[in-house]
Amino acid sequence: MSNKSSNTEIPYSERIPVKRLVSKRDIGIEAFELVNGNLMIEATFLDPYHLIRLNLHIEPDSKTIVAAISEFGNYPHAQCPSIAKKAKSLVGLQIKRGIIKEILKAVGGCDGCVHLKELAIDSINFAATTLIGYDFGFGLMNREFNQQEESKIFEKSKNVLKNTCFVYKQKD
Repeated sequence: MSNKSSNTEIPYSERIPVKRLVSKRDIGIEAFELVNGNLMIEATFLDPYHLIRLNLHIEPDSKTIVAAISEFGNYPHAQCPSIAKKAKSLVGLQIKRGIIKEILKAVGGCDGCVHLKELAIDSINFAATTLIGYDFGFGLMNREFNQQEESKIFEKSKNVLKNTCFVYKQKD
């Protein structure tokens, strides 16, 4: 879309002074095309107490999660790694409207892990973005699709992204 920005820098007089960094959380997500044509999402959640990895394989035509595995490399409580197996409950979910509720049931709540849930939701959102051009015959996250004129991308993706943000808000 457009690279134009109307944002301006916050004036120095309006900035809030930082005293010190007290913590940091990094979520990294990478997407790979596998030799079988599937999309692999490799996600990592890192903060001072956690290192959680989530690996998802998604079949692009059906947008279905066909494999899922998680591991807890660093964790604050001895029971935390036992939740890693909950990632397998993501298998069979289809990336479509309502998947966030399904993720919450599968890996969230008092029988799950808030961080695994967050990582899964972020991974699915990223996967959905990666798959947009696929439906139009461009393959996974294809440059050719992304380099089209903004109006062409909008026309092709408006039904898929309807009401997902301000730009795609359905106008009555």
